Amino acid sequence: MRRKKFMKISPFTLVLLIIALVVTIASYREAGHGETDLLYVIPLKGNISGGIADFIQRAIAEAEERQAEAILLELKTLGGYADSMTEIGDTISKAKIPVDVFIEGRAISAGAYIALSANRIIMSPEAVLGASQPLVADGTPAPEKTMAAFRKMFRAVAEARAQKSGIELDPKLAEAMVDPTIEVEGVVAEGELLALTAQEAVTHGYADLIADNLNEAILKLGYEQLTQVTVQQTPVESLVRFLTDPVISPLLLTVGFTALIIEVFTAGFGVAGIIGILSLFLFFGARLFSGLAGMEVVFLFFLGLIMLVLEAFFIPGFGFAGIIGLIAMGGSIILSYATSGQGIASLGIALSWSLFIVSLVFQYLKGSSFLDRIVLKMAAEKEQGYSAVPTYEQYLGQVGVVVHPLRPSGVIELPDGKRLDVVSEGAYVQVGKKVKVIVVEGRRILVRVEE
Repeated sequence: MRRKKFMKISPFTLVLLIIALVVTIASYREAGHGETDLLYVIPLKGNISGGIADFIQRAIAEAEERQAEAILLELKTLGGYADSMTEIGDTISKAKIPVDVFIEGRAISAGAYIALSANRIIMSPEAVLGASQPLVADGTPAPEKTMAAFRKMFRAVAEARAQKSGIELDPKLAEAMVDPTIEVEGVVAEGELLALTAQEAVTHGYADLIADNLNEAILKLGYEQLTQVTVQQTPVESLVRFLTDPVISPLLLTVGFTALIIEVFTAGFGVAGIIGILSLFLFFGARLFSGLAGMEVVFLFFLGLIMLVLEAFFIPGFGFAGIIGLIAMGGSIILSYATSGQGIASLGIALSWSLFIVSLVFQYLKGSSFLDRIVLKMAAEKEQGYSAVPTYEQYLGQVGVVVHPLRPSGVIELPDGKRLDVVSEGAYVQVGKKVKVIVVEGRRILVRVEE
């Protein structure tokens, strides 16, 4: 019986194995007993969008994973998307670690809701909280149904703050931040939106402390002994936040539509096509990353694009495929927004500006040599010998032999060896029979049996 041979391990390899084991065990032990006396500082500045909501979720999840003692949100915003606002508010309310907010300058519109969702609110002396009336895409006040929903949302978050903190506050003030028709005697008159200064907010229970800056806020909250960890957005998160901005998103659509329309009117595939595809890729890619859209929206868009390509290059005229394509593309863009109103407004802005820019470009380039180089102006007319399909009129009257039976369509062979797909007058014609071409209509060649 043969003995099994075992591979010998050199001393050097053995040393490397021991080092790898020590490093691995030490790393896991460090991860399990890492520093927990942490204060997570999360900056939330600028427009509230899907990108920033993802960032806040990621930062709070990281703080919970590292078992931080507290989280301080540094807030400075004029507002943003309602869906992102509620998403951030829910994340703060459900956090396992107390989340406090330091308002640096302003927490307007969506920012007020986010602030009221926190455990404690600290405001800088010049800070303002409130003025949260919901608006539709064109800047006009939202309909009563939306207004009523926002009133209840703000009232609910104010009542939750009072219950958590054990303080007395009038939840009607939160409703007055949303609806200018609500009057609170001695605070805000009917017809005005409520916006509280720092001192007013403290007086009415809508803020706990006033601090000149972030460091003073940390001291007043009693967090000075904690190790401060400031979370920053990753490059991808910053890019997604930028691309989902309410101004940038319609701009990407405008550039994409404009470039693709210009590409349709130019010869070949060039820079305009690349720019158009890249712009739409950035638009949908950012919305996928931010969670505003799913893969079904992207699929719907490209399905519409394929239908339009089929309509333009393979199906004559403009009919069912083109209409379905336009509906699919438009629908995909609308569905990628939180509300249909936002989507319709963005799509309308992009289309109107795209048509204007395309018209301006071709008007400016009209008559120029550059336009002659990129746009095909010569028409391929039938009178000049051009044809979109092969012509078969030259075979009219010729006689051929059936090589594949006609049922009623089949194949014949002419004396010069040319084979043609033909159709009989309706009767079955067997192989070997002679037939004569009697009618040619485009690609359709009609034959009759020769007697």
